[in-house]
Amino acid sequence: MLYITRREHFSSSHVLNNPELSAEENTAIFGKCNGFHGHNYYLEVTLAGETDPGSGYVMDLKVLKSVINESIIKLVDHKFLNDLEMFRGIIPTTENMAMVFWKILESRISLPNARLYSIKLFETEKNFVEYKGG
Repeated sequence: MLYITRREHFSSSHVLNNPELSAEENTAIFGKCNGFHGHNYYLEVTLAGETDPGSGYVMDLKVLKSVINESIIKLVDHKFLNDLEMFRGIIPTTENMAMVFWKILESRISLPNARLYSIKLFETEKNFVEYKGG
């Protein structure tokens, strides 16, 4: 089994807030993230598979780049995540973002020799989430 990864970057802002909780509860849970703020995110998409005998690729990384950019990056880059349809009714935590991105990409990556393996979303240099479907 081979693993290939494409890394992309985007900048977005958000507010972490649960509308079902009081202002005090939201502040207690989310702290300063309960206010308007942004991040420079890095998204890593990893596929697992075998090489195609004709190309030697698991997937052409230029094609994977295009899928990621068209399906996710152009929708979230320099956007306020709370206003986006993909996060309607979802608190845009890094964890939830990774799961939403998985659902989006899972339907767009269908290869006979490879599958979506993981999504890593780096919120900061030190903080990231890894999601492997489920």
